[in-house]
Amino acid sequence: MKQEAVAGMILCAMGLSLLLISPDVWWRATEKWKTRDGSGPSGKYIVLLRVLGAAFIVAGIILALSRLK
Repeated sequence: MKQEAVAGMILCAMGLSLLLISPDVWWRATEKWKTRDGSGPSGKYIVLLRVLGAAFIVAGIILALSRLK
């Protein structure tokens, strides 16, 4: 298996984890310590996670398929 295919699979896995795991869980794990009141993630944060997840999946597919020819 080529390195590009492995990297593509890793990117897809990262993207799926961003899309499948609740944004609230990601926020508590990575950002909650930065706030004083500990309120939940903003709407923009949730949208950003979804967009990043989709971008990682697309980039992973492109990377994995780029070397099939």
